[in-house]
Order: sequence, then structure tokens, then C-alpha cells
Amino acid sequence: MAVIIFSIILQTTLPSAFPEPDVWWVFLNDRGPNLEQRLEEKTIELQDSPSLERRIQNDLYEADELDLEPWVGYVEEVEAIIPDRNMRTTSRYLNAVSVSATEREITEIADLVCVSHVQPVCASTFETPSFQEVFETDGSITYPQLSQIGTDELHMRGWYGSEVVIGVLDTGFNLVHEVFSDISIIDSYDFINSDSIVSWESGDPAGQSNHGTAVLSILGGYYEGTFSGGAPDAFFLLAKTEDISDEYQAEEDYWVAGLEWLEENGAELVSSSLGYLDWYTYEDLDGNTAVTTLVADAAASRGLLVFNAVGNGGPASGTLNAPSDGDSVFAVGGVDIYGEIASFSSRGPTFDGRIKPQACALGVSTVLAYHGEHTYNAGNGTSFATPLTSSTAALLLEAHSEWTIFDVMDALLVTASRSATPDNAYGRGIIDAYSALLCRSVTGSVRWSLDGSYLGGYPLELEIAGSKFNITTNPSGYFAFCPGIYGDFTIKGRNGFGEIIEVSGYLDTAGVEIEVFVDSVEGAVSPSIYPNPCFGIVYLGFDVAAGTEDVLLDIYDVTGVRVYSILRESLAAGSYRAPLEGEAIIWDCRDEGGNAVASGVYIARLLIGESIEIMKFSVVR
Repeated sequence: MAVIIFSIILQTTLPSAFPEPDVWWVFLNDRGPNLEQRLEEKTIELQDSPSLERRIQNDLYEADELDLEPWVGYVEEVEAIIPDRNMRTTSRYLNAVSVSATEREITEIADLVCVSHVQPVCASTFETPSFQEVFETDGSITYPQLSQIGTDELHMRGWYGSEVVIGVLDTGFNLVHEVFSDISIIDSYDFINSDSIVSWESGDPAGQSNHGTAVLSILGGYYEGTFSGGAPDAFFLLAKTEDISDEYQAEEDYWVAGLEWLEENGAELVSSSLGYLDWYTYEDLDGNTAVTTLVADAAASRGLLVFNAVGNGGPASGTLNAPSDGDSVFAVGGVDIYGEIASFSSRGPTFDGRIKPQACALGVSTVLAYHGEHTYNAGNGTSFATPLTSSTAALLLEAHSEWTIFDVMDALLVTASRSATPDNAYGRGIIDAYSALLCRSVTGSVRWSLDGSYLGGYPLELEIAGSKFNITTNPSGYFAFCPGIYGDFTIKGRNGFGEIIEVSGYLDTAGVEIEVFVDSVEGAVSPSIYPNPCFGIVYLGFDVAAGTEDVLLDIYDVTGVRVYSILRESLAAGSYRAPLEGEAIIWDCRDEGGNAVASGVYIARLLIGESIEIMKFSVVR
């Protein structure tokens, strides 16, 4: 006879205010007959799966038992006992189904030979957040929360999450706000109502979609000049799994089904601002007990990482929620804009003594959009720190195509603000996107020496410790690459136009950022000045056509008074345009006495051998 895992727990851990459960997990004994054949068939099926690329990157070339749905024959035995086939969800990872059943029916199900045990489906700890309206929308209202974690630095380099697939588990998503006008939704599903409508629909309680909409705005919303989520160019899979009604609900199984759906449909990381604790005790938060924790760790074995809000039960220790206790779950805490931990942010440790959360982002007065078309708000909660963190991970996944999401997690943890002294309030501290980008990596940009413009799609070769790696800049002209080895390196050109000025350096665990310049090889062209107008430093580039030449630069103000002069002698033929020592002439906008020149128009006279070039430019103080 199978065991009902409930009777003692109900008496000892449930307050009397909780009604008897009517939603149950039914765990099956095994995977059923013809297992080897079914695994072979599933392996073939996965070759056309949206998850294939992620699986290959994580060395998952063949299906295993976690890829198989519960055996249909066993499921039919369970269905035969409950009226109207009252099945809720199935779980590949748990080899279980969830059902609505009376006490008599669940007792009969527990007696089935195919059933291992049954237990109640857990209810969530969801509380409707309060929002404060943001009236000032001049300039970027999201800059503070992005700059606190360095995400703005990655945006500046052109990484916005392009082509990364983010899965979201939440209450629902209304997409009428202006920040969602260009968001890319691959697919969506409502696990509560079993349809594809993830916005509010008839029968939903008022405000059902508010929380999920707010989270999605922080992840991927964008409105030029006003609002930016962390990864506005990402692709999104949306799963509506949380019922916010006041009646007793058990949404743990919807979360499980949603996560498995996201994995199957190709999500590369998951952002979940939900937690499950009712009917579990602190002793259950050991990373190996709560159902959502088990499933999140199973997803990690498929190469999928869950970022989950640690909870809002602080400041006492041991107040985290499941699945944040998972070994392979990135639990996120909340800080204020000054970097102080929020009093409400849940604390670790897990019951088995592991530090939680992993790290933190802004969870106090986080700017978001959740209703209307043009209204902006701020909200409090680790719910809103989580999408800041997960969207930053998406940017790193885009920038470092050689990394798995677990490489990203490691980079975020070792570079966070308190990584050397972690604790159970801050975890490893506030994440630092820019330091994570550099972690163990050669990063930088490629620029055209003629005018300093950035060269997108430019091919490079990184040579280090006897190994060679091919790199290509992103459309903004930046690159990042982690070779996995350390030592002296050289960056060279690889079948690109122009001629690379090679850059050498030394790579250690902190990483290094460099600038690579490309000279023209099309013969001498007119001298160049940039930036123009300049704001303190100006670069004057030129070519020496043949032989060796002396190069003299004189700079005059508009009255004809010479303010600066420099002579470079016996320069060999070549291009001298990159803003590097020995390349372009670099003037710091100071006269020969070392005094800063005034704003205004200046004339540069460049004498190359017997050739004279006159150029005009402006200095702006």
C-alpha cells in the first residue's frame, strides 16, 4: 500500500485557519514499461526541440528519464478514480501528477500499485504589493536601478539581451503599456485557466496581472528616453501560474508545469518572483524537499537556471521561501538605492546551512510599469530585485556566447560587492554587471582610426598561451571573450578590412578591457580631427605616404596667435591616426604654458614634409 505523506504534517504544521487540502500530488513508483524504447524516441524528438541548442551547450545529447512524461497507463489509473478526469498538471521531473480529489478519492489513489505516495500541493506566499506613482518622467527614470548594478555599462556597449530567451513565471501580463510596444513574445500560456490568454480575463480577480506586468516591465520594457528594462531586446516566454484570489489556492503545481513548459520551449534562464512555503516548515528548506525546489534543480540539470525572489519575510534569519533554497537556484535579495539591505528581504541560511540569498539588486522603490499606457510606479519587494538580476544575466549571456548560464552565475557571484565576505542578508552582495563581463575575460572595442567610429561585426583573433580563438564584435563594435586560460595575449586581425594595430597584454582572473584600432590601407588620405567639437582632448591623425618625413603641427586661435606647437621627426611611411602613443598627435587643449585654452574656434596647420594641411575645429569647455 502506498503512503499518504500528510496526516502528521497537517496536525503539526498547519494553522487551523487552513482548510483541508483538495489538491494533491500523486507520485508514481516508476517510469513504466518500454523505457529504453521511449528514451530513444524522445532523443529523436528532442532534435527538433527549441531546447536543443541549450542542451547541446550543456552536453545533454540524449534524453533521460527527466525528459519523459509520466507513463500514460499509470495516469489513466489515477484519472479513473477522480470524476470528470479532474487532472490539473503532470510533471516530467517529479514523475507525478496533480489532481483535485476528496479525502476518499485520494486514499483510493494512494492504494494504487503504481503510486509511490501522495502529498498536498503547496500554496504560495504571494502578497499583493503596493505601488507608488512616479510623477517625474523627465530623463531615464530607470537609470538609478540599472547603474547601481552596472547594467547601464553593458547597455552602453550595445548588449540589450538580443536573441536570449527569458522565461517568466508570474500572475499574468498585460501588454498595453507604452513600454511593451516593441517587446518580443515568443509564446505564452495560462496554466490557471488552461488557455493562451495571460492577461486579465473574465473570472480573474481584479489586479490579477499587476504583479507579473510589473516584473516583465523591469525585465524587458522600453520607452525611449524614459524607461528601460534590463534586457529589452530579449525574447520572452510568459507563463501565468499564480492565482491571486483570496480563496485558498494551491499554485505549486502550476509553477512546476510552467517551469517544465519554459524548459521545453527553449528558455535559457527563468525569472520567478514567486515563493512557496505554506505546509512546509523551515526544516523542509534543505534544498532537497520542497517540490518547487526539486523541480528547479531538475531544470538546472537541463541547463536552465532559475532566478527566484528570496522572499519578503525578513529581517529574521531562516525566512526564505522555496524554491530559493535550491542548490542550483539563484536567490535574489533586495537593497535600497544606498546599498543597504531592505528590512523585509528574507534571510538565509537554508536548513542545511547554506548561504542565501546569492546576491542582491534594488528592491526598494524599484521603478516599473504595471497598469495604464503611460503611468509609471515604484514598488517594494525582492520580486522587483529579481528581474533586475535575471535580465542582467541575459545581457552577459548575450555578450559571452561561449558561456553557459552557470558560467554567468559564477561571474556574477565572484564579482558581487561582498563576494569575499558573504552573509545571509546580502549573500555575495550587490551584483556588478561590468565586473562580471570582465571576469576572466578579454573585453573591449574595435574602432576605425580615421575618426574613432566603432566597427561592428569586425573579426579578431585572440592568441593566448599557445591557443587561438576567433572573436567578432557586436553591432556596436564591442566584444567580450573568456578563453578559460590565463597569461600573455595578443589581439590580431582576422580577414577584416584595414590593418589592425595589434594589442598585447596579460589576462588574469579580474579580466582586462582594451581598445583595438584599425588603420586604412588604401593609401594616404586627408588628415583628420576628432572629436570635433572636442571637450578637452583632440586627436589629429595623418598619413605619411612614402619614405620618412618630419611632421609639424601648429595650432592657432582665431586671432592668429599660436597656442601650441609640436614636431615629430623622421616618421616612416604609414598611418598615424589611432589615439595611441606614437600614433595620432594628441592635444590636451592646453597652451604651451600648460594653461587650458578657452572655448572657441581653432586652426590646425599640419606640415607633412612639404605638404601643408589646414583644419578648423572647436573647443568646448
